[in-house]
Amino acid sequence: MDNALTWVLVGVLVAAVVVGGIFLLMPKDKYIEVDGVKVWKIPNDAEIIFVDQSKASSVKTLVQKGQLIAFEGEAQGLGTTQDREKAKIRAYQKIAEFLNAKVTTFAQLVEGQLQNVQVSGSKKQELVSASVDAYKRVTELFAEGRVSGAYEFAAWKVRRDNLVYTYVLLVYDPAQILKLIEVDALVKQKIDELGKQGVNFFENLNAVLQEATKGTPMERK
Repeated sequence: MDNALTWVLVGVLVAAVVVGGIFLLMPKDKYIEVDGVKVWKIPNDAEIIFVDQSKASSVKTLVQKGQLIAFEGEAQGLGTTQDREKAKIRAYQKIAEFLNAKVTTFAQLVEGQLQNVQVSGSKKQELVSASVDAYKRVTELFAEGRVSGAYEFAAWKVRRDNLVYTYVLLVYDPAQILKLIEVDALVKQKIDELGKQGVNFFENLNAVLQEATKGTPMERK
């Protein structure tokens, strides 16, 4: 083997070692995980401060089925308990913002359910309007963040200079939405009446929120 070829091979080997070394030194992506299942991507320097282990199994199942609906809230401050609460409220507000952007979608779903109902056109429009009113009220309840329609599954902190960014991950829970409705008698009454007319409010609400699995990916952009 001549010297030129030898040096070429040595150069290739050195380059491979360098590239491999860089790859090994690169920080790996960090996630909130459950039994090795990646739930939510977080910054590499994040400090995980809470994971609700009582919900871990159900969240893992949701991820595996591609049905996880989660919203992330953020607050800036000193990393206090109050900051974590602010981050939670912000996550609730994100749910409300998402729902507000989907009012038309919800109305279309209700109209679809009413296609096979034997009522006049004006009555159908009245039912759609009543459904949308109830939907908007649920959105308001989420925005207030004072009721349960989702639960805090995880929280983490990231330090940047003199600030601490606190994050909370809320997971939407269809079962707990019933508790949210119970606190508002008027909404509950409307939803009960709609059910008698062939409108499944919860089915339509969940269908809208399922779109969040597309719009709120596991990996933070």
